[in-house]
Amino acid sequence: MPEKNVIDEAINLQNQRIAEVLAQAIQKHAPHIQESLVSFGNWLSEIGTQIAPVIQWVASVDWKHVQERLEGFPEASSQAMKVASREGWFFNWQGGFQDVMELTESIREASSASDIDTILMAYYNDYWDYYSELLAEKYPARKTAIHAAINAHRSLAPAGYSLSIPVFLAQADGIFSEVTGIPSAMDKVKGQNLIKGSQWLSTQIGADEKAMGSLLPALELHELDILKSQGARNAKARETGKVFDALNRHQVMHGEVSDYGTEINSMKAFSFLLFVALHVPGILEDAKKRSAEKE
Repeated sequence: MPEKNVIDEAINLQNQRIAEVLAQAIQKHAPHIQESLVSFGNWLSEIGTQIAPVIQWVASVDWKHVQERLEGFPEASSQAMKVASREGWFFNWQGGFQDVMELTESIREASSASDIDTILMAYYNDYWDYYSELLAEKYPARKTAIHAAINAHRSLAPAGYSLSIPVFLAQADGIFSEVTGIPSAMDKVKGQNLIKGSQWLSTQIGADEKAMGSLLPALELHELDILKSQGARNAKARETGKVFDALNRHQVMHGEVSDYGTEINSMKAFSFLLFVALHVPGILEDAKKRSAEKE
């Protein structure tokens, strides 16, 4: 066993030397280490004071309710889109998520068409610049026409509304054909009460329920005022006992009406352009990704 004792002593001596070297090194830098520790302690104290309200907020949030809102958003948004489109409005998911969620809930809680008008007028008035840039970025060749229409709406009111509406509708028409690859995508399928672009979208998404819910207004364009045929417009007038005066693409683009130039109609036309140009392509892309993941 004496050999073991010699080895142990050698190891202890080596460890002692290492400890001495470390001690010397630490001693040399001790002032700086002390300063750093003090600074770190101060930082902890300061940041603790600053984030205390955040910690309190986190603790107070009903995270179960938040999760339920998030999980229910697609269905809630689909229903809100349906409600809004029946009043001639369209909205998309390109804005801030919190804003879109609040918009969805506001529309679902609206008690009248007037409420929906107020909600969406306020929303789009807040987002003019944001959406203007998104459109210019995604469709640079259409930037001049779209920005001219936006300027007409914002700078030449009220006369400017008569200029902005046809341009918004025309660009939406062209973009829908661009997205679908179908000429005159907003025309009806021959012999059917169905829009060409809507039919194409339906074949693209198949049984994807998420996409179907998110694209509901696009799939039902033939039923909406903006693309109602003359026969459907006349039928609605007979049914309601009122003259059909909703914004209608055919009536505007073919000069059948000349009193369409109102602020609300211009905003509705702009919302339609955004839906076709930004929302539809985005949902299609998501649907393609889901389809690829299943393969």
